[in-house]
This record gives sequence, C-alpha cells and structure tokens, in this order.
Amino acid sequence: MFGIIFTFSMVIALSFFQGSGDASAKTSCQNHQFLNIVSLSGDHPADVCEASQKAIEFLARYDLHLKRPVTIELVETSINNRGYIAFGSYDRSQDKIRLMSYEAIMAGTAPQMYDQPFDMEHYHGAIAHEIAHAVFQHNTAGIEDQLTNATQEYLAHATQLGVLSPQRRRQIIEASEVGPWESGDSVSEIYMSLNPSGFAVKSYLHLSKLDNPQPFIAILLRNNWFYLSVP
Repeated sequence: MFGIIFTFSMVIALSFFQGSGDASAKTSCQNHQFLNIVSLSGDHPADVCEASQKAIEFLARYDLHLKRPVTIELVETSINNRGYIAFGSYDRSQDKIRLMSYEAIMAGTAPQMYDQPFDMEHYHGAIAHEIAHAVFQHNTAGIEDQLTNATQEYLAHATQLGVLSPQRRRQIIEASEVGPWESGDSVSEIYMSLNPSGFAVKSYLHLSKLDNPQPFIAILLRNNWFYLSVP
C-alpha cells in the first residue's frame, strides 16, 4: 500500500502507510459526507475541512468526485519515510490520509513549499494535494498496481496550485520560469524529483489551458506506464 508524501524540501517519494494509534477526537466535515477527520490531539479540523472542500470543488470541474468515505488523520509527529520528513501521505488501501498538523509542521526548521516559506495557505494546498490523490484513486480505471505515480502527481499538483490564491499562484508560476506541458513531453517522476515546483506549474498550466479537458483526464486515469506522453 502506497501513498504520496510531501517533505520539508518538497521532495516527493513513495511511502508505506502505518497507523498511529487510537484517536482522541472524531468529526465529519459538514459540507461533505465522505470526509471524516480524526485528531489525535483535539485540534480543530475547520482548516482541514475548508481546504478539502476547495480541492473537491476544483476537481468537480473535471467531473472527478469522492465516491466513498475518506479519513483524514491529524498527527503531531513527523511522518518519516526512509529519511524524508513528510507533511502528509495517502494510503489507498485504507482510504486514509495521514497529515501533520499545521503547528507540527511550523515547529520544524524553516519548512518550505514550492521554494516559498510554508504558511497556512500552503497548508491548505498540501491538504488539497492529498485529497486529489484520493479522488484520483476513486475514479481510476481499476488499475491496481501502477508503474508510476506521475499521472496522480500531475492531478495532485495541479489541484494544489489551483486552490491557492491567484496572487500566490502567480508568484510560484513566475518564479518557476517554465511553461505548460507540450505535445510530446513526458510527464514523469524523474522530472518531478528534479524540479518539483516546475512539475507543479507545468501540470497546472497544462490542465487549465485545455479547451476540452475530459479526454485528457480519461488518459490520466487509464495510464499505466512509467511516464505519460502528452498527446
């Protein structure tokens, strides 16, 4: 069982999900029946619900929806994956997102996202990223063992940028100095690992500029190769 994680230096990697003990508080997001928040320290989940709803609304534009309950577990300790300190991870086998609380992330040493200092807006983006992974899995064409997570990351990063404010998004796009994916380009985890901010920008710009995105969304959901060649 695999999940995608964020790290403080914005390195993306695969992680094995592990549970974290008994929950101390549970609640559901009022705006969505499928989102259940588990807080191990009693933190208020309003920000998680708000950010999740932003992601759900963004993905609904592409006819992508949650189809079953997802649990979001807030933890106060770092999520370690073979030496990487992670902000969050999604476990598709349990439909569970494990997410560091905002306070826990900010207690780290100069956390960053997309080469910017981490803040509450980026926390919303990180939550949206993980929600996008869940939505992708709920809509994928029955692929059990994907050879690559590049297509998931395309959608997750596009969603993450999509929920940011126009000003913040513009700052990230301008700083990246890249354009959208072009026909013949390879969307790959290799590019993502070398330039995660550029990968995010290229994915957002490509998706947002499609006149008819649904055929490409269908390609994303069916892809099971080591990379995706942009048509």
